[in-house]
Parts: sequence; C-alpha cells; structure tokens
Amino acid sequence: MRSTHTTSHPQAISPVTMLHTKSQWLAFLAFCLSIFALNLALEYSRYRALDSEKPIVIRGQVIAQYTKFSSKTNTPYEVLKLRTESGEIFYTTSKEDIKNLLHAYVRIYGKSAKCSFWQYLQSCLITSFSLSLESTRDYRDSLRVFIDSQHADSLLGAFYKTLYIADFLPKELRDISNTLGIAHLIAISGFHLGILSLVLGVSLGFLYKRVHRLFPYRNSFFDIGFLTLIVLFGYLVLLGFSPSFLRAWVMACVGFVMVYQGIKILHFSFLFMVGALCVSFFPRLLFSIGFFLSFFGVFYIYLFLHYFRFTSRSFVFRFMLLPIVFNLTIFANMLILVHFFFPYFSLYTIISIPLTLIFTIFFPASVVAHLLGIGGIFDTLLLRLFSLSLDSIEVFAPAWLFVSYLILSLLATRYFLAYIGLLILSFGFWGYLYYSLWVA
Repeated sequence: MRSTHTTSHPQAISPVTMLHTKSQWLAFLAFCLSIFALNLALEYSRYRALDSEKPIVIRGQVIAQYTKFSSKTNTPYEVLKLRTESGEIFYTTSKEDIKNLLHAYVRIYGKSAKCSFWQYLQSCLITSFSLSLESTRDYRDSLRVFIDSQHADSLLGAFYKTLYIADFLPKELRDISNTLGIAHLIAISGFHLGILSLVLGVSLGFLYKRVHRLFPYRNSFFDIGFLTLIVLFGYLVLLGFSPSFLRAWVMACVGFVMVYQGIKILHFSFLFMVGALCVSFFPRLLFSIGFFLSFFGVFYIYLFLHYFRFTSRSFVFRFMLLPIVFNLTIFANMLILVHFFFPYFSLYTIISIPLTLIFTIFFPASVVAHLLGIGGIFDTLLLRLFSLSLDSIEVFAPAWLFVSYLILSLLATRYFLAYIGLLILSFGFWGYLYYSLWVA
C-alpha cells in the first residue's frame, strides 16, 4: 500500500470529470435548486392542508407499531407510525388494546398537533378520534408469509424481512444490532446494492455469453449494466424507495452513464452531484439519518481511495490484509457520526468488521436459500449471534465534535494532513469508547 504525501490531488493523471467549469457547475446547481424549490412547494401545499384547528382524514400504511408506557401513570399505550402515499410520516397513539396492524392500511380521523413545516418534513403527530382498517392490501404480504414460513422463530423472520424488504426491525433485534455495530448490514443500503450488482452482473454475464453470438455488434458491458440497473430498479420499487438504497441506485445510474462516456466517477464531485440530485427530487431526505450515514459511508470510501493506491500483487495482501485495513478504517471513520445518533457500544462491536466481510457471502447465499425454500439453513448460527450476552454502554458524540468532524472531513478532500487528523480523531474516539466501557 502506498500513500500520497501531498496536499494536492494524489493522482498524476486525472480522467475528465463531468462538470469541470464554473458555468457547468452553476447550471447544475441552478437545475437542482429549481427542482428542490418545486418539490418543496409541493410539500408545503400538503403541509398547509394540515389545519390544526380542524379535524382531518389521514390514509396511510402502518410501517411500525410498538408499545410504550406513560411516564406519569406507567400505563401502556400503542404507538403507530404511518406513511401516506405521498411519503408523509405521521405518528398516532392509542390507549386501547388494538391488534397488530403492522403493514395494514388504515384511515385515521383526527386532529394534527401543532407542527412546523420543517417538523412536517420529518414527521407529525396526529391525535386520532377514530381509526379504521382500509381494504387495501400490501403487495408484499405474500412475500412476508413466504419468508416467515421458513423460520420457526418469529424474530428471525423479522430479521430477514428487514434485510430483504426494509420492514421495521423489532426492538429486541434493533438493540442487538446497534450494540454489535451491524445495523448497517441489516438496513438496506448501497452496500447491499453493491453485492446484488456483482451477483446480478456475473449471473447475467454468464447468460449473455450464450446469446452474444447472435448480436456480436452489441456492447456487453452496456447491455449487462443496463439490465442490472433495470432489475435493481424493480427491487427499489419493492423496497418502497428506501432512502439509502435510492441514493445508491441513483449513484449507480449516473455512474454507469459517466463510465460509459469515459468520465471519472471516483471523484468527490460525482458523490456531491448524486447527493444533490437525490435531495432535489426528494426533500425529505434532508432529515433521513439512513441517507446521511449511507452518503458519508461512501464519502469515507472515496477518501480512502483518494489517498491510497495499491500496487502489491500479493494474494495475502490483496485478499486478506487489504480488506481488513479498509474495513477497520471505514469503521473508525463512521464512529463519531453514528454515535451522534445512536449511543450503544460494547466489547463485541469489533466483530462487526469480520461480520461485514462474511456478509458479502451470506447475503446472496441467504437469498438463494430462501428462493429454494431452505431459508432456515442459517438460523442456528443467527440465534447464537443474537443470544450473546452483551454488556453495553451509551456514549453520544457531542454536537461540537460532530460538527468539527464534518468540517475536518471536508478539508480532508483537499489536504492530506487533514486526512491524517481525521484518522487520529476517528481512532482516538474508538479508543475513548473502549476506555469508557472499561471504567463503566
């Protein structure tokens, strides 16, 4: 591994980027701002329809349901999280002992609590006067039944439904995944898209070779890549346009076109373009933690590749040492950002690194196993993992550290010393977490 000790771009030969003049960047930003303003205006028109002085009717799907207890009387009540057809998120509560409504479509007659426009883009609270079931059924219900039928333990069924179709993860598994540091493996993201792209590309390539002789004039790279993106778009629809997977799919599409045109994609400007386009068309992504962490996960991968080039042809280095160094670095880079939102940390968090490497094989293998009707083949191993006795602590990264870290991250795109400082701060915070665990 060789690093570039310079404050300028580390590569001597730089392929052309898509936008390389000020006028092109201004045109792109003007386009994004126009689309963003239009979509924000549409959201605001919907927000204005929420008159807190008058009862309203909300129709949507229950995407999460859980029990909470009153801080005053300690009595239980149900919390329902709804998503409307236009993407709005609403919460409502019920003191009645209602049945499990997860994935059901409901109609709520109630009154909106006072909610600012920026709060509305995240979620709003609805005080329900009445709640009734709609006749609409989720098109993924049969898939959920198919997955559940292959697992004796309902929690494992829930695990796979989250992994495959982005369902709500039960609290028991959510706490375990956060403590182990494997939430990024369970929540659908660009990492999963990358694995699926590789498997689909290889599979389609194998089939394509059998028929390519019928049209030898076709470009196999373009055809296979285009078909892969079409299949992944179908999966994106199945996921209900999951924010982190949406970012990854848009990035894959733009990157595919740019590579085909000989334009450089391993460049920070490309990542910025994709992020700007996603937020322009979907303003609610500004408040999506999943989208934020997914974006910066790719950003730190770009930073790593920006300063390090690998020339060794050693099998041990390329297939054993390099993956370990890469995953250790990205894991450390993400710690401060993750702990700003999620506080859990344990001695076992370190195993998320080898689990990430194993997951690249487990994910496609588990999909094939479910398609063959033997999805429970990994249940014993998963139950052992999820039954670990975990002693954890809660450590939040303070706001000043979070903001400082983001600023240093941006400076690291230009200055090598800033990247060194970023690594010191990342691994230093990791050490601090272990110290806090030791003294707890």
